[in-house]
Amino acid sequence: MRPLTIDLDELAVALDTGDIEHYLDLGSGQVVPLLSDSPDPDLLLLLEQDPERLLPIEPLSSRESLELMRDFLREVGEPHAYAAMASALEGRKPFKAFRHVLMGYPDLLQAWYDYQAERLRECALDWLADHDIRPAGQGAAL
Repeated sequence: MRPLTIDLDELAVALDTGDIEHYLDLGSGQVVPLLSDSPDPDLLLLLEQDPERLLPIEPLSSRESLELMRDFLREVGEPHAYAAMASALEGRKPFKAFRHVLMGYPDLLQAWYDYQAERLRECALDWLADHDIRPAGQGAAL
């Protein structure tokens, strides 16, 4: 397939957003959300008339998202934060509990955001490779 100019950050967000359908427009390289409460009529028409042009973006599974958190935990050196985060990941509602614990550790919260962004970009590159799409260019918008 020809190279596409793709915003990896937008693709990463789509991979991390399970409650909104996203598509990759193979013509433009844009990541396009399909909002259930106010769908874009042009997108709906394109889905009907040229569905091959839009590639559905499957978000990461809960298991994969949880694995990202567990991977981050391996990098946490502060013993109290580590224990609280490990406990959160093993309890009920691990996503909510994990973020709640991080709110008490602003430096770790920022480290998590940075780590998550980098890992989601890696997931985006893997997703593109899985679909035989080669991103064009360098930088944030590949």
